[in-house]
Amino acid sequence: MKKILKSTGLLIAMISMVTLSSCETTDLELREDPNALSVNAANPDLLLNKIQTQFASTIQSFGTVGSEVSRLKWMFGRNYQDDAYSASTFNGDWEDSYQVILKNIQVMTPLAESKGLKKHIGMAQVIEAYTIVTLVDYFGDIPYSEALSTTNLTPKLDAGKDVYAAALVLLDKAIVNFKATAPANPKDFYYNGNWTRWEKLANTIKLKIYLQTRLVDATAISKFNAIIASNNFIGAGEDFEFQWGTSNANPDSRHPEYVNNYTPSGVEAGYQSNWLMQEMKNGKSVRDPRLRYYFYRQVNNVPISEQDLRCSVEPAPNHYVAGNYVYCRIDADQGYWGRDHGNDEGIPNDRAKRTASGLYPAGGRFDDNTFRAINGISFGALGGGITPIILASTVDFWRAEAALSPGGTGDAKALMLAGVNKSIAKVQGFISRDKTAITSFVPTPADVDAYIAAVDARYTAAPNKLDVVITEFFISLFGNGTDAYNAYRRTGLPRMIQPNIEEKVDGFIRSFLYPASVTGTNPNIKQKAKVTQRVFWDNNPETGFPFGN
Repeated sequence: MKKILKSTGLLIAMISMVTLSSCETTDLELREDPNALSVNAANPDLLLNKIQTQFASTIQSFGTVGSEVSRLKWMFGRNYQDDAYSASTFNGDWEDSYQVILKNIQVMTPLAESKGLKKHIGMAQVIEAYTIVTLVDYFGDIPYSEALSTTNLTPKLDAGKDVYAAALVLLDKAIVNFKATAPANPKDFYYNGNWTRWEKLANTIKLKIYLQTRLVDATAISKFNAIIASNNFIGAGEDFEFQWGTSNANPDSRHPEYVNNYTPSGVEAGYQSNWLMQEMKNGKSVRDPRLRYYFYRQVNNVPISEQDLRCSVEPAPNHYVAGNYVYCRIDADQGYWGRDHGNDEGIPNDRAKRTASGLYPAGGRFDDNTFRAINGISFGALGGGITPIILASTVDFWRAEAALSPGGTGDAKALMLAGVNKSIAKVQGFISRDKTAITSFVPTPADVDAYIAAVDARYTAAPNKLDVVITEFFISLFGNGTDAYNAYRRTGLPRMIQPNIEEKVDGFIRSFLYPASVTGTNPNIKQKAKVTQRVFWDNNPETGFPFGN
């Protein structure tokens, strides 16, 4: 980790970092920068504002990488360790996690305590818990107990399991604070001051922790079941998400995916995942009702073209053919222009042809067969999308996985179908955000029922029920790759996920390399030899897992 504090001046500079890049313009007056403040004069409200918005931005960034390795988005690079991701990939996210989120929490907490601002503290504790759990999930052991010291500039690594335990303590303390009275409440960008929902969220993050550790903790599922029995966790209408704005002024408040996809020259960054588009379009007897919301097609065909799509004139790799995986094109006449997992070919001039992020969750355009090339920024919902962090549908899928685990309770199929229904309802609710959409293309209730029936039939016929659950879970997680990345390492599923385009790779990333900014400045943090090093809750085989590599 970079030396977090070099002087009091740096601390003051960090406190003043409250200029925001991820908020609705209507709230900007609440998020102004208090220049040249001393530590004691810092405003807990402004500090918490920055904590909330930086948290959303950082979790969005982590989730993007999680989406890439789990095939929800396209990954560039055939070799995980030496090509797709380097030791510098997470420099910024690591620094934002420690130097902005966790450090501002550390500064804000005593200020809030001195004023009895219990809700400020509770929100910060939940955000801290989720942040440190996420850091463990991506890197394994991390600095925590010494990480924010102003005197120790080379903090040691704490074991991942100890950091998880600390997160549970924070969540318990947060619940106490949400129940307490306070002389004033903070601006809340997530639940608008609904402290009952914050309490439910704290318990829901506990569900995440317990399910995540079920492979290494024999008591985890019973603890999971106890929270379910309490019925004190988030449900429909209580999603933990961040709402982005629609302004492209400075700061730009729009969803990052919209910023990357809706430009005067078309899609500037990346491609959509061929695996996900194939699974949603052709994976069952009926199309997924969310397909038109997730993806916006600029063209209505994907031709054989050596210039624009080199893979279209090449044979599929042998390991694709053996598994009957989609390769290069979904359908020639449908316009789903994406890329395979690991495809690292050069980028042609196809920005006005690539399939773009759609209405959900990026706030783009609903796909209504207009096939209009993106040539500006005034498309669809103008970037007013969300970062989904924990959704009610996610809890249903967690419960379905737990039900299929030793000691689990509940009807796994019913829970899975409840998750699918919640996900579809949430996604379809976005149609009102796109004022230009031709709504006759919106899937009907009959279309939704047909899809649910197809999922039901697949589950009933499947020899591996969990495979069906995790496949549907992945589809629901578009926009949140962290939970998909965790589920893939936890279960090795979906089994029929598209493999890396390179048959022989150096092994799937079980944890990422530490940022170069850490290993270059802290002798207590040694770089990993391989990305196949497992996090503490992953006791699955070291090689040959996950199955899709």
